Parts: sequence; C-alpha cells; structure tokens
Amino acid sequence: MKRIITAITILALWAPVVRAQHTIEDIRKDYANVKEYIGMMSEDFPSGGIPAQFYHLHVAQNLPATGPHFENVRMYYGEEEGGELIYEKHYLWFLTTKYNFAAREYYEEYLYDKNGKLTFAYGIEPDLDTGEFVEYRLYYDGKRLLKCIVKKRKMDGETEFREVYNGTKIPEEYTRTIGWYEAKAKQFIQLFKDIESVAYPYNE
Repeated sequence: MKRIITAITILALWAPVVRAQHTIEDIRKDYANVKEYIGMMSEDFPSGGIPAQFYHLHVAQNLPATGPHFENVRMYYGEEEGGELIYEKHYLWFLTTKYNFAAREYYEEYLYDKNGKLTFAYGIEPDLDTGEFVEYRLYYDGKRLLKCIVKKRKMDGETEFREVYNGTKIPEEYTRTIGWYEAKAKQFIQLFKDIESVAYPYNE
C-alpha cells in the first residue's frame, strides 16, 4: 500500500508538467519522477511493487544488407483526468526504444507532456567512422530547443563520456541525427494513438 501511495504521489508531482512554459529544471524533475515510477512496477504485484502499465512492441525482421533487425519499444502512459468513461483515456508520457542495424546497437528515450509535446529526448549510438559512442540530451519547450548536450567516448579505452557540446543551437554535424529524433518522437505519438484505439475503443 505504501508503494502505491508513493506511486500516486509521483504521478501527482508529474501532473504540473502541463504549464505555459517548460524549464530544464522542471523537465529533469519530471524525468526523475517517471524513472522512479517505472522502477516501482513489478510483475510480482500484488506481493510486491505496483502494477505494470505500458505497451510493448517487439519487432523482428530481416533487413536487406544489414540482416536480422530487432527493436523493442516500451510506451508508458498515464490517465487523463476528469473523464467519466469506464476506461479513462491515456496519454503517452515516456517511451524507450532499443534496436540494432547489423552489429550496431541504439538506444533512445522520449519524454512528453500531457499535451503530447516532446520535452526531452535522449539517444546513444555508435559512430563507426570515429570509433566512438555519441550521447545526445535534448530539452524542449514546445518547438523551442532549450538545450542540446552532446557527449562522446571511445569504444575502446574509455568508460566515461566527455562533453563535446553544450548550447542552445544544434551544430551542423549533429543536425541529421537530432532531426531523426524529432521526427521519431512525432511518429511514436501516432503509434501510441493507433495502439490505444485498438486496446481501448473508448465510447464518448
């Protein structure tokens, strides 16, 4: 019971994210709350933790030139407030995806507000040309980029990432990758809506 109350408290803390303006500090708090909430989900409920609530999409296919491709997408959602439906409508609030192309592995996270607007994107990917892993952290207030942080570490010989860029504009060398994240964030919102319409055919 204590864990469920804590989870409700976390959701209550997350609710104020719907505001006229997002700040980096607010986004980081929202991210920490989401991570804590997810960490409490357990398959052993009710003997432990809280009930798991997410959609899991697993993709397995054989792609030309790169071979077997696997992707795991997890969509964590919350309930919209104030409704009178048996099954309340949901909104996508956090999504993770892990996938590969050949031997290269990628991982991404997307954090949204209750209006479906991207507030934070995280990505880590290999750059075979330089032999480095590249990490991106992107903070948004609507369409406005608040901050872009890029870090790198060598695939061999380094265990810690070193910061190579921290600013409010996107350097040209990262434009394509970050554009990819922004486009995928929109696609995932649509994917969530499509799954939601099948899983919960709401009656108004």
